[in-house]
Amino acid sequence: MFRFGWEHIDAKLIDQRFLRRGDYNVNTPGSYQVWEYLVEFIDTDGKTVRLPIEEKTFKLRLPDVGGTVPVLVNKRRTKAAFDLKDPRIDAVAALKKAEKAREERDEARFEARRKGMDPPENP
Repeated sequence: MFRFGWEHIDAKLIDQRFLRRGDYNVNTPGSYQVWEYLVEFIDTDGKTVRLPIEEKTFKLRLPDVGGTVPVLVNKRRTKAAFDLKDPRIDAVAALKKAEKAREERDEARFEARRKGMDPPENP
């Protein structure tokens, strides 16, 4: 969905609840979960605003309740959505980063052993 003119802000994750399970059938049957999240932020005039966000994406890696999440809000502060491009909550980017770190660690260990040295310690 295009969100032109929406502002990027950080909000506090207040609560979450399971709404429903849905099914999709592209080539193989599968299911997904739909969750509703409640976020809180301070408006431009100093008021505290709480808005619900309904989300069914598989890309989210949210912090615990009480944590900070990146969101997009419309100009009137009546609608909100998670900023899925932000790396703090992007689960796919986190997996790729962990995979790259593992590959670099394995490469360093392999090269050290190839040269007859002790490999660096694994964290």
